[in-house]
Amino acid sequence: MAGVTHTDVFWFVPNLIGYSRVALAAIAVYSMYSECPLATFFSYAVSELLDVADGHYARKLNQCSKFGEVLDMVTDRCTTTVLLTYLAQLYESRALALAFCFLIALDISSHYMQMYSQLITGKTNHKQVDANAHWVLKAYYTDRRVLFAFCFGNEAFFLLLYLNCYLPTYALFLSYPLTAAAFPISAIKNIINVIQLYESAADLARIDAAAINGSSKKA
Repeated sequence: MAGVTHTDVFWFVPNLIGYSRVALAAIAVYSMYSECPLATFFSYAVSELLDVADGHYARKLNQCSKFGEVLDMVTDRCTTTVLLTYLAQLYESRALALAFCFLIALDISSHYMQMYSQLITGKTNHKQVDANAHWVLKAYYTDRRVLFAFCFGNEAFFLLLYLNCYLPTYALFLSYPLTAAAFPISAIKNIINVIQLYESAADLARIDAAAINGSSKKA
């Protein structure tokens, strides 16, 4: 029987779901800049919800792949970055623009650092943590329900900030409480990003220290 080729990997079910997420994200961005808030909201929201489906089918069908993992992460980082960039323009506040820029930098740097440190230490993916990991990261990455709740709450908060600028006054009575409820979840998610950034940097520094010490002993 012929082995799996790289073309076969492109056609894995979870990767097909990943492509649909990219397409929906593209529709969301186009709708965003075309000032079609409902189309933006639903296409962005469905793209985020499909993030759960691709992981489920990857495990169920035994179709986990490095390509799929990176596709998933890049899609997440890009969609969040675009939304936060648009929010910075939409709210026309220098303080909020700086906050959104900080959150973009934190999101990208913490996930890149986490992925790189995990892979260089022999982990199979950036969500795999060991017994020595920070307890917050263990709670975050080992329970998929916790991971989903914080990721969903974080994206919901940003998406509601976007939608609030377009909703009629009567709809804000529902939207504002939902935004307020999502805010602490988003705040905690970004605190987790800070912890992840520091812990990943510390792991890389430990690897450097061990390599330097090993070289010194050989010398």
